[in-house]
Amino acid sequence: MEKLKKLNNPYLPAIVGIIALLILGQTVTSGFLSMNNISSILMTTAILTMASIGQAVVVISGDSGLDMSIGAVMSMTALFGPMIVLGSGTVSLIVMIPAVLIMGGCVGLLNGIGVRVIKIVPLVMTLIMSNVVNGFAIMITNGQPSVSVSKELQSISSVLVGPIRYLTAIVVILLIVLEIYFLRKSRYGRSLVLVGDNYNAAELCGINSQRIVILAYTFGGAMAGLAGLMLVGYAGTAQMNMADSYTMLSVAAVVIGGTKLTGGKGSFIGGALGAMVLILITNILQALNMAAGLRSLIQGIILIAILMTNSRAPKLRQ
Repeated sequence: MEKLKKLNNPYLPAIVGIIALLILGQTVTSGFLSMNNISSILMTTAILTMASIGQAVVVISGDSGLDMSIGAVMSMTALFGPMIVLGSGTVSLIVMIPAVLIMGGCVGLLNGIGVRVIKIVPLVMTLIMSNVVNGFAIMITNGQPSVSVSKELQSISSVLVGPIRYLTAIVVILLIVLEIYFLRKSRYGRSLVLVGDNYNAAELCGINSQRIVILAYTFGGAMAGLAGLMLVGYAGTAQMNMADSYTMLSVAAVVIGGTKLTGGKGSFIGGALGAMVLILITNILQALNMAAGLRSLIQGIILIAILMTNSRAPKLRQ
């Protein structure tokens, strides 16, 4: 019985996938497991992990919730975050972080109100907000962003000890803290899982389900905002719609990590493992020198296969 429980570990598919992809990557190119490449993989995984944390909270909240505005929010904060310049570069960086959290949180709040108060389908509401955010960014920048990324912001991708960039370590620590104390032990985290599992039952238990869901979307937007700042700091430059691909990648990451698309069950750590799987796939395709169009096609097919497998899993278990 214990062996069966271990085999049902939701992290197991992602862990097996990571090991297999590392072996495949080293087979494809001899330098795949070099310290420099591993450092780059961990850094890009950290950015996607931050986006997947926000997506996971929304998905766990239930009602077939998906935040399709995450990529747009990341692109927005990547554009507008570096524009905040107050005093020295360090002071600006300290101000940028709460600013992008507020920017993303406001978009998430509007998503939550649209979904729970106005009763718009989550997919439709978040897609609408994605268009609104993209339109706002185009209006402000006239479609030609001119962003100067400070050295302090770019320093988030600098090396602290050996090949490990310090932002990666910060994200790992934040991930563990959020997983243990926010999702598992806090009253809000437990309420979130109950609401996602059965909205009406949670209401009967005295939980303000509407507030829980709205806060979930707000938190998801805030995490997306922070991920956008991390992305522009790593890239060193900002472009329109630079984070659009992160929307579906964040969905795929949480699914690979064992989060149920129907809500009520999920994990931030699982999302992080799923993020690493996707980043490894991307790196392997790049190592094979595939054309950008072919890479996108293969990634799309892989994402479809992952989502189809997830949707069939409950039926297979039954």
